Amino acid sequence: MLERAGRDEGFALWLDARFAVAVADEASTLLDPVPFRRRAEALFCSTASGRHRHSWGERAAGNDEAALEQLIDAAEPFLAAGRGAHALSILKPVASGLAAYWPENADWDETPHEFFPRLDQLIAQAALMDGVSQEARDDLADELADWQGELAEFGANDAFATAIAACMQGWDEPGLKATLAGLGQSWPPGGGNDPLDDDLTRARLAALEAMGRTEHFLNLSRAARFHCDHVVKLAQTGRVDEAVALAHVRLATHGEVMRLAEAVAAVGGVDTAIDLAAWGLSRDGRGEGDENWRHRTGRAMLARWLREKAHEAGNRDMMFRAARVAFEESLAREDFRVAEKLAGPSDWPKLHEMLLATLMAAPYANERIEILLDEDLVADAVACINLQETRLFSSRDPTLSRLAERALADHPDWVIVLACRMADPIMSEGRSSRYETAALWLGIAARAHKVCGRSDQWLEHLDGLIEQHRRKHKLRPLLEGLRRRASE
Repeated sequence: MLERAGRDEGFALWLDARFAVAVADEASTLLDPVPFRRRAEALFCSTASGRHRHSWGERAAGNDEAALEQLIDAAEPFLAAGRGAHALSILKPVASGLAAYWPENADWDETPHEFFPRLDQLIAQAALMDGVSQEARDDLADELADWQGELAEFGANDAFATAIAACMQGWDEPGLKATLAGLGQSWPPGGGNDPLDDDLTRARLAALEAMGRTEHFLNLSRAARFHCDHVVKLAQTGRVDEAVALAHVRLATHGEVMRLAEAVAAVGGVDTAIDLAAWGLSRDGRGEGDENWRHRTGRAMLARWLREKAHEAGNRDMMFRAARVAFEESLAREDFRVAEKLAGPSDWPKLHEMLLATLMAAPYANERIEILLDEDLVADAVACINLQETRLFSSRDPTLSRLAERALADHPDWVIVLACRMADPIMSEGRSSRYETAALWLGIAARAHKVCGRSDQWLEHLDGLIEQHRRKHKLRPLLEGLRRRASE
C-alpha cells in the first residue's frame, strides 16, 4: 500500500482520508479537515479544466461520482453517533470543492448538481448537533452564504438553503422549545407548506434522533405532521400498539406502511407487522400525494416484503396472497419465479394458473414473452406479437430472437415473416453498424424455410438480396456467406 501510495497521488489522498476516519473515536480530538479537503480538491481538479475546452465534443470525461459518494459517506457514521463537528470536518471541504467546481463546469456537467441536496441536508443535520457552538454555526452560515451567492448565477441559487437556515435559526426559533417540550400543537406555528420548513424539520429530526432525544423527536414529528417518522419512532421505543393505531389513521402511502412494518418486525412484533402490511396491501394507493405516480411500485415493494416475512413466519396463506399481489403489480419475471420457489411443488399449479391468467389479461407487461417462454408456452408468446407492428420492436432484443428460435418447429411461417421484417429495415436503410444483426435474423429465416421445405425459395430470395444490396460492401459478404451455407 505504501509503495502504491508513493507512485499514485490519488490513492495516497484516498488513503489519508480513510485513515483519518478509521482512527477517530469517542476520545479523539476534532477530525483534521485537511485530508478531506485535499481528497475533494483532487476529485474535482481531475475534471475541472473545462475552461480549456474549445468545443462541446472535446471533453467527455466526468467526475468520479462513486469516489465522491464514498467521501460524503464517510461522514454518515459520525452523524449517526451525534458527532456533528466531526461530520462537518468532512462535509465542509466537499461542499467547498463543489462550490468552486460548479461555476466553471455547470454548462456541461450537470451530474454534480445532484450532490447539492444531499450535502445541504447533511450539513444542516450536523450543524444542529451538540458540540457545534453557536459561533461555529455563525461562521459556517457565512461560508455557506458566500458559496451560495457565487452559485446563484449558475442555476444553484438554493444549494445550501437548508444548511444556512439551520445555522442561523438553530434551536432558538420562536416556539420551537415549547414544541419540543410537547406544548405546541402545530409546527411551524403559522402552518403552511414551505419546502424549506419541511427540509429544516427533517434536519432537526435527524439531529434529535442521533443525539438520543427521543421525546423531543416525538413531539416535533407529531406537531410537524411527519406522521411516518412519528409512528416509526413510537415502534422503535416499544409503543407498537400506539404506532399501529396511528398508522391506520395517518399513513398515506404503501412505502410508509412498509417502513413502519419493518420497524415493528425489528422489535419482535412480526405477527403485528404482517397484519399491518396486509392492511397496507388492502389500500389501492390512490391519493398518495407525491407517491401517486409510482404507487404501483410502492405496493409491489410492500407485497414483496410481506411475501418474504410471511414465508419466514410460516404463514402460507398470507405468503400466497402477497406473492399474487407482488406479481399483479409488477408483472415481473423475478416475482413469478420467487412465487414458484416459495409455493413448492404441491401448491404451485394453482398459483401458477392464477399468475398466468393475470399476465395474459394485462394490457402491457414488459417481461410477458420471457415468462411465457420459461413456461414453454410458445404459442401464447407468438400470439402476443403483432407482425403488423414490428417497427415497435428492437431487432437486437434477445428475447425476440429467443422466441423466434423456439417457434421454428411449430410456427415456421410466422418466424419467416418476423425475421425478414427485423432484417429488411436494417439493410434498406443502410445501417451498417447493425448488418451483423440483420445477418443473424436472416439466418433464422433460412432455418425456418428449411423447416417448411422451402430452401429453394430461400436461395432465390437471397440472390435477390445480394443483387439489391451489391453496392453495400459491408453487407454483401454477409449475404454471400449466408448463400454459401444455404447451398451446402
